[in-house]
Amino acid sequence: MNLRVVSICFIVALWVGTSCLVSSNAIAAENNGIVIVNIQQVLLGSSSGQAVKKVLEDKVLQFQKQFQAEQEDVEAMRVEIEKKSSVWSQQVKEEKERDYQKKVRELQTKSEDAQFELQQLEKQTMEPIVQALQKVIADMGEKNGYKMIIDSRAGLLYFDKALDISELVTKELDSREKAPKEESKK
Repeated sequence: MNLRVVSICFIVALWVGTSCLVSSNAIAAENNGIVIVNIQQVLLGSSSGQAVKKVLEDKVLQFQKQFQAEQEDVEAMRVEIEKKSSVWSQQVKEEKERDYQKKVRELQTKSEDAQFELQQLEKQTMEPIVQALQKVIADMGEKNGYKMIIDSRAGLLYFDKALDISELVTKELDSREKAPKEESKK
């Protein structure tokens, strides 16, 4: 039974690979070897890109929870100043406004630090995927005889949708990402 499942999986993988190869070779032949790929679409559509997106979203939620109480405190200070400033002495009013401005600056600094941390996390988690993607694109270019692979988001004003191989690249990236994981499970 187990050998049968493995055989079926192998046949399906072989069929998918062959159909991708045939369709990408047909695309190359039809378009003089010039094809388009949307790198952003590939990154966001790939399973590894989705995993990075999830990590980043979780970190954003963590920061939002962390800053929520402070934001509420700052908002409460602002409302208090608006409501009570007319009854406070000039000295109390100035002191409250200074405290408010100080809290706003502190929150802004923490927010900027969090933004920087998010950027660093994105760079760290995306770098291996981008390197793998570059290898996939180079390999697909050589294997399929493409003369040129252009990123559609890099200032390209028009292209025929038939030139777009983003879906093929996404599938290839996903299959390469899964292969080491499946081998390690054996």
